[in-house]
Amino acid sequence: MDAAVYRAHAELERDHWWFVGRRAVVGDVLERHVGTRVGRILDVGCGTGGMLPLLARFGDVTALEPEPFAVDHARRQPVEAEVVLGRVPEDVPATADFDLVTAFDVIEHLEDDVGALRSMASATRPGGTVLVTVPALPWLWSEHDVANGHFRRYRRRDLARVLDEAGMDVRHLSFFNAVLFAPIAAVRLVGRLRRAERPGRSDFDMGLPPKPVNRLLAGLLGGERRLVSGRGLRLGVSLIAVARVGPS
Repeated sequence: MDAAVYRAHAELERDHWWFVGRRAVVGDVLERHVGTRVGRILDVGCGTGGMLPLLARFGDVTALEPEPFAVDHARRQPVEAEVVLGRVPEDVPATADFDLVTAFDVIEHLEDDVGALRSMASATRPGGTVLVTVPALPWLWSEHDVANGHFRRYRRRDLARVLDEAGMDVRHLSFFNAVLFAPIAAVRLVGRLRRAERPGRSDFDMGLPPKPVNRLLAGLLGGERRLVSGRGLRLGVSLIAVARVGPS
């Protein structure tokens, strides 16, 4: 990602409705499908560290991140975690001793997503878990994806396929951010039409809304958490998957 996007994430990730809601969804999925106390956790591509306080509730956290600015910011999160400068997949430790490996909106930034997932599997103990989130639905592609340095968005079957190719057994797979799907899709499609008229624009389309709106949106997204961790949702702007590595 561009350095400006990292700086924006650093400013937004504590309070912005998307990050707040995603933490609520991920927390519920972890509790239901992994456990309340996991053990050793590796978070790859941790960015500026917004997920580290949540993960620390579940175990002892090590984090890997290639951008020095983001590493510095992540190390200042109010949580005990070892944050290491390194890239995915080459610096992911092939130690097979982490109980949980996570990648929150990471593999879409990598040209070889299967290779990245294989490196994550190699870091996970047999019977351990890999949890990933990714942006969903290629037809939602917009300048937001370009500004964030994405290679792709995923259909449900795409994510299941790359996890399978990486040697993992998918245990739970669901869309999320379904409540806000229609307005987000509308904004993306209208933006695409406007850029067709004025090519060459690239926008990072995240900003902090007014507090009442931000609180409402965070509540709507976070309110999906039990549906996502339960039977799952069949549509949404993002996908979340839980996969098992090796024998259970």
